[in-house]
Amino acid sequence: MDVITNASDVYSTDYFTDRCLHIIDQHNASQPLFLYVPYQAVHASVFTRPESPPKYTDIFSHILSADRRQFAAIAYTMDASIGAVMEALHNKHMLDNCIVIFVSDNGADPQLGSGTNGLNRPLRGSRRELYEGGIRVPALLWSPLLNKSGYVSDALIHVTDLLPTVLDAIDGTGIEDEKNVYGMSQWSTLSTNGRPVRWEIHHNVDPVWNQSAIRWYDWKLIQSSEPVFFGKTLAQINYNNGHIGVNNAHNFPALQSTDRLKCKTYDILRRMNRKPDYNVLKESAIECSTKPLTQTPAKCLNEFCLFNIRDDPCEQHDLIGEIETEFVAILWERLRQFNRTSVPPLTLVPLDPVASDPVLYNYIYVNWLDYKVMSDSHVTSDKIEL
Repeated sequence: MDVITNASDVYSTDYFTDRCLHIIDQHNASQPLFLYVPYQAVHASVFTRPESPPKYTDIFSHILSADRRQFAAIAYTMDASIGAVMEALHNKHMLDNCIVIFVSDNGADPQLGSGTNGLNRPLRGSRRELYEGGIRVPALLWSPLLNKSGYVSDALIHVTDLLPTVLDAIDGTGIEDEKNVYGMSQWSTLSTNGRPVRWEIHHNVDPVWNQSAIRWYDWKLIQSSEPVFFGKTLAQINYNNGHIGVNNAHNFPALQSTDRLKCKTYDILRRMNRKPDYNVLKESAIECSTKPLTQTPAKCLNEFCLFNIRDDPCEQHDLIGEIETEFVAILWERLRQFNRTSVPPLTLVPLDPVASDPVLYNYIYVNWLDYKVMSDSHVTSDKIEL
């Protein structure tokens, strides 16, 4: 929790990587190590444009869009950094007894000033939305401890499952008080490609933007109002049949590339007699229904939408009106019941200029309210606006 004062003009991805390499180098390999690496790359913001070291930008001169060229360079720096960390773990003989997890935090961003021009096609929607394009993200788990590997899991997995999954893999006991933890151990499922253990996910209950969604087995119920950014709704920004993105997507080269075979991680795995099979990624391909749409996909604004995600992963066909209203009511009540135990978001707390103005703290940003006891932090709500 110490403030770093010697990192000016150092690219954050490089800074984080150098810190990781130092930790690994100084670590006693006979002892456990937990390493959490939250790269700022490739995260983007509507308030700032992404930046990358100039030395990498020229690699992607074949990409016509300047924004996408910059963003590709950012992703490349992250890939190179992950390779460096993997190499350090290998040199310390730690990969033989290791679990490596990579997960993204949300779907790609549309043209909202972030300069990423992201696409989630064929999935519908984008970051900040509750369609699959905003919440269904790439993730991988690699470990020699897996009993089965080289496959794409079809299990329903939530990011909160990572903690109990790792603890279960380490000693088989998991978390002592699982009732107070939303996550579930997925180790038995992922280690053998076994039976799923999760059938329900509460995607969101947001009283600020009035957005809610729940997944129950193959069914997903969405209720939302449309977020507004700088006076514009997502529909006004760049909506194309329910998808958000740029118009020159066809100019981007195919993802399959020999660059994969040249990366540092691939070389390390080969040295471990493990040859990655990139063809397995074809199992994760999403195919939309070829049935012609009879109407514009419902936007689920201030009303319910119901989708069968297994049959319709692209969320083209709203099933409200075709499914019994009692079933919709049951899903909605499950979401309301979950919300009754939730803590109101801090965005509902009035701003405190004394506690938050960086001018008063030498322009040093820390985790706000970490050391301030909230007198009303125990307040819960059982109301979701509709």
